[in-house]
Amino acid sequence: MRPQTPFYLLTLLAPSKSPSCQDLRIPVSVAKSTPAEFYSEPYNKEILYALAGRNILVSNSYEMSARLCMPENSHGPHADTLQVLVHGASFNKNMWDVQYDPDTYSWVRRMSHEGYPTLTVDLVGNGNSTFPDGFAQAKLVAGGGQRVVLVGFSIGAITANSLAEQYPSDVDAIILHGITWDATWIYPALLSGLQAPAQQVDPEKWGHLQPTYQTQSTREGRLVACFAGSYDARIAEYDWQTRDFDTLGAAITFTYHLVNAPEYIGPVFLGIGNQDSTFCGGQFCREQPYAVYDMFPKAKAHEVKVYEETGHLILYHHTAPKLMADTLAFLHSQGF
Repeated sequence: MRPQTPFYLLTLLAPSKSPSCQDLRIPVSVAKSTPAEFYSEPYNKEILYALAGRNILVSNSYEMSARLCMPENSHGPHADTLQVLVHGASFNKNMWDVQYDPDTYSWVRRMSHEGYPTLTVDLVGNGNSTFPDGFAQAKLVAGGGQRVVLVGFSIGAITANSLAEQYPSDVDAIILHGITWDATWIYPALLSGLQAPAQQVDPEKWGHLQPTYQTQSTREGRLVACFAGSYDARIAEYDWQTRDFDTLGAAITFTYHLVNAPEYIGPVFLGIGNQDSTFCGGQFCREQPYAVYDMFPKAKAHEVKVYEETGHLILYHHTAPKLMADTLAFLHSQGF
């Protein structure tokens, strides 16, 4: 799936003064890539086989909600490098611009201060984007334009990994947060998060959704899924109040996008908490993150940072400023 509006044209839509942000709608079209017919009921094993092959089950058009933010210095040395920010499961684009203590936790604010334009997106089925069938939902990837740095957290990082394999020249640098290629703990972590249909968890807020859209049903489950080590309890409550949802389709298929990207040649950075319950089992990351060297064998540069006392939702921990500083240092070292 590819946006019909190139990212470099989107930068022209923002006002010239900065800092400034503008909400956008990005049209996206998908084409069916399998002869399998989609039926959400009854269960059809052919659909599962098609999903495992990363096929697209439907032909349709959607819209992605996005927010373009121009930097404080729109003529600085990084103004030609667009950071495209892709959220994780049960989040939306707002995770990148945290309103609780934004000077500490807002990625958008920090990058704007450093001179980078950012484009945050709601994946289809999240936030203010189009809501397709929650079982048939497919990942969206995006590229094109001037210089693009793709930054993804969790499923967003897995999406970036899949993009690098399918379209290795579409982005110039990749920043991955909160993933490894060890799938051992992924589904136990999902189960321990106590997810339930969002329409049941909060009928007033999410009653309009299909039951295939799901989210954490308890604060304790959310904490298990997202937090560990050193963090502010107030941002954990902020996360609970602002959480989004994911879909059954995404939960079934996202591990299929943890792939080798043999033709991607740009730089790649990986940051992860050493107590990440989803990708390290909460048992302190050891060798798992360093698989990035094998998964991106032709990348011009690799860097791995493992952060102490940090759980899966790395940007909401006390190590958030260090994560942002390390990312910036890596980008600067690579000429971005």
